Amino acid sequence: MTSELIKRQKGDFFRDFSALGSLWIYAVAALFSLAFKNYELFKKLITGLVLIFAIIIAVRTFYFKERPQEYPHNSYIEKLDASSFPSLHSARTAFLAAVFVGYFNNALSSILFILVALIILYSRIYLKKHDYRDILAGVIVGIIVYFTINFIY
Repeated sequence: MTSELIKRQKGDFFRDFSALGSLWIYAVAALFSLAFKNYELFKKLITGLVLIFAIIIAVRTFYFKERPQEYPHNSYIEKLDASSFPSLHSARTAFLAAVFVGYFNNALSSILFILVALIILYSRIYLKKHDYRDILAGVIVGIIVYFTINFIY
């Protein structure tokens, strides 16, 4: 009974922590940048998000990889969502962590952002949404987009 409870609580923790890599959290970060009139940061966040979606949709359109826990799909949109490679969650998480590390530019906040990102990335594997290759590919997309955005702006 105790191991069952611990397993369930661990699952709940990773499910909740995984939500920190969601589009909603990303939107909150973008809205905060607008609220504080940091238009440069807002522009980077939105441009990065558009590029990440474009890259991942392009890859998933031509290369379908089943998730560790299969998702049924009957339409093109459902197929994009059911595909696990590369991980959109991981790309957003890596990009957002890189942006915040660069923006705040101090050791303590950098460690915090990287630690949170690593837990989010691990949660995707723990929850059987992705495998290590999906996560790594998503992180690579996020980091490439980060450097591309910094080069542009």
